[in-house]
Amino acid sequence: FPGLMNRDYEIITSRAVSEINHYDGTGAAMSIAANRVSFTFNLTGPSLTVDTACSSFLFALHYALQAIKSGDCEAAICGGVNCIMNPSTFVSLSKAKMISPEGISKPFSKKADGYGRGEGCGVVFLKPLKKVRLLVKQPEIRLVACLNFVSSALIMTIPEKFFQFKFKFNEAFLKNSFTSPSIGKGSHI
Repeated sequence: FPGLMNRDYEIITSRAVSEINHYDGTGAAMSIAANRVSFTFNLTGPSLTVDTACSSFLFALHYALQAIKSGDCEAAICGGVNCIMNPSTFVSLSKAKMISPEGISKPFSKKADGYGRGEGCGVVFLKPLKKVRLLVKQPEIRLVACLNFVSSALIMTIPEKFFQFKFKFNEAFLKNSFTSPSIGKGSHI
């Protein structure tokens, strides 16, 4: 379940029709990111790439957890990847004033002025807690995931923080049977 957003590799490998080879049909397809991992490691079960822009990894995580809960798979590999290989996306986002001039993301801050783009890869292996307990005596692992899109925001690319937090945070705790939605020191994360 990789979460991907940009298509930089596809852009830089675009060729004239006479230069297209037999790898081009699938080599840059975003679906292949998940399918290549499944194929290489002989994994079975759901194998899909998720693209929901900045939230791609969180949506991929949600779908991976749902697949485990529903019994579609016993465990899942979930990750988020971003490689900046072409300036076109950066230029476009800059012209739309979505990139912070400081290059720093300040979510939910009054000083928020865009976000800072970066490159990286993060991958987690997910397995039900009851199966992890067979391997580790006292694992301190808690994972809560939920999804939301608020269509009442003034601009589609700017989330409405009040609704994002209030609606989805409460839903996540209720859905996962937590009795007290406390956050802060001592919370299980």
